[in-house]
Amino acid sequence: SAATAIGGPLIEVGLISSLPDSWAYHYNDPGETGFFPLWIIPVYFLGGPANGNLARGFWDALSEKSDARTFGMQVEMDQVPCSVCNGTRAVKCPNCDDGTYVTYGERVVCKACRGKGLVICRECFSKYDDDPSDIENIRRIMDQIPD
Repeated sequence: SAATAIGGPLIEVGLISSLPDSWAYHYNDPGETGFFPLWIIPVYFLGGPANGNLARGFWDALSEKSDARTFGMQVEMDQVPCSVCNGTRAVKCPNCDDGTYVTYGERVVCKACRGKGLVICRECFSKYDDDPSDIENIRRIMDQIPD
């Protein structure tokens, strides 16, 4: 964020200084600096993380590491979908009907699927090189799968 807050305005100063006015890259109010208003600096600072995430997303999409991405998980293009989940990585929760179940006369949220009604498909672990013991990774994958 700090690099974006410093670099962004410096790039703007360079563009404003080097481009002719007819190219229309300038501010109507040059502000306190003579090039741009000072409120630009916090805008760049707060936008730094979003720009970094966007750049990482483009880099990952264009990199040679993966041929395709599905919900942030690597999938080979020629890979045959799982016969159990049809490539969705999620199957119906065996403990509940729709994310909830009735116990002692009360409807409660299922703890196994955290109320989603879906759990991760165990048949797919070897296809994606996932560790079946890594609960945090399983939760991350399941949080990325739409309901």
